[in-house]
Amino acid sequence: MTDHRLLPIGELSRASGLTVSALRFYDREGVLVPTAVDPATGYRRYSPAQAHDARLLAGMRRVGMPLAEMSAVLESLPDTDAAEDLLAAHLRRLEDGLSDARREVARLTGLLAGPRHAPHEIVVEARALARALDDVRYAASADPDYPMLCAVLLEPHAEGVRLVATDRYRLAVAEVEGAPGGNDVGSMSLLPTALADRLRRALWEEPGGNSGAGAAQGQAAQPVTLLVSPARCSATLPGGTVVEGDCLDLDFPDYRRLLHDPGTARATPTVVPVADILAGLSGRADRHVHLDGSGVSDASGLLLDRAFLWEAASTVGEGYAVLPAEGEIAPLALRDTEDRLVSLLMPVRPEVTP
Repeated sequence: MTDHRLLPIGELSRASGLTVSALRFYDREGVLVPTAVDPATGYRRYSPAQAHDARLLAGMRRVGMPLAEMSAVLESLPDTDAAEDLLAAHLRRLEDGLSDARREVARLTGLLAGPRHAPHEIVVEARALARALDDVRYAASADPDYPMLCAVLLEPHAEGVRLVATDRYRLAVAEVEGAPGGNDVGSMSLLPTALADRLRRALWEEPGGNSGAGAAQGQAAQPVTLLVSPARCSATLPGGTVVEGDCLDLDFPDYRRLLHDPGTARATPTVVPVADILAGLSGRADRHVHLDGSGVSDASGLLLDRAFLWEAASTVGEGYAVLPAEGEIAPLALRDTEDRLVSLLMPVRPEVTP
């Protein structure tokens, strides 16, 4: 006997804003399964309570939420806090995507402008820029098959300038606070490693009236004026020396998504102080080492290249490493004391070890 309290699929469609075909799709995918299906006609009928779920699905569909996460929201109910966390995580991804799109459009605008594109001027402190170059240079590639990675990206933003380098196995990031000159933030320079190295040497070696990058801590900060464009980068040092050169006309990988905190991290992530990592690596000559919650281990934990781990950890100072969840294929993240991402280091597959 038919339960007349159940809603026909057409009525649920009108109540929720989902099309009949969408409701059939969510049935096939196991997201919103009807309460009853007529065995003879296959006609679907839903409980009145499912109208609420259908309206939620319609809203999540409108904001482009992935199917698996839509299902997770419904499965989390009646725990509304968990459902709200999932919705908030999706919103953060949308906001991050919009920020990425804005930066990319700004970069494309600069490319369209070509040589007419005015360089972005930014003033930074010499010692901070020198340290930032040191902190990322180790991660730049030397592989001629990947010329866009044989470089250091120098990218101005609202608070200063970001430096990035990667060789596909590790990624290093450094931030330098600065005073922007008011030009388009879309400007950036991809410094070939030879130019980056010239700038590093000049920053550390030039006395700048005995107050350059290598000056004592008690001396006043010395400014470096950067002129940044896709075609060329110029740095005027405290002592008047100008280091400049052509930049690579290549596309650097989109590293920004790796910097975003997904917002769904474990409540108690496994972290290891960098000091413990450096202590554990001291005296070791192994090609690969394991890292777990207690530090460097002989046989358990995330398998990493020892030299890469040492280089990355050495740049962090008093920071910490965040291990991926057990069974998760993800890089090791190293963060500084201000919780900023400094480096990512890909694990080594066990089968490639000797």
